[in-house]
Amino acid sequence: MNKKGFTLIELLIVVAIIGIIAAIAIPNLLVALQKGKQKATMGDMKSIGNAIESYITDWSFAPQVATGPISTMAVGWFQPFYIKILPQRDGWGTIFHYVQPGALNSVDQDLYSVESYGRDKADTGPDTEYDVISLANFNNDIIYSNGLFTVGPRVKR
Repeated sequence: MNKKGFTLIELLIVVAIIGIIAAIAIPNLLVALQKGKQKATMGDMKSIGNAIESYITDWSFAPQVATGPISTMAVGWFQPFYIKILPQRDGWGTIFHYVQPGALNSVDQDLYSVESYGRDKADTGPDTEYDVISLANFNNDIIYSNGLFTVGPRVKR
């Protein structure tokens, strides 16, 4: 009798191969998803920074709003004149924070800062640029000050 079908051994081999491919692909997928959130966050921060720079060009000083959630800037005088829609949250759902000029130090009165606390949503992380070498690096903070990322992932050159 000629029966068509797969043997149990053949099915087990296929399942094992699929398991090996999944074990390789899933960590890479998780890193890619986090990198996407990080890049979207950095793009939003740059847009906010460009809007603040436009404000500085017009008024000769950075917005003097309370240090705290970026939503304090989303009032009629800032949005929609300097940015059409002010991004409120980073890629991980945490509200961006704005550090008012003069709050950083008394020397740089025009120094502003927009901060994202990263995936862990805590004000921690390195104080300099860092390499993204593992999934844990997405917990690090990202800070955009005076047109530059002062804390964040290092740009590959």
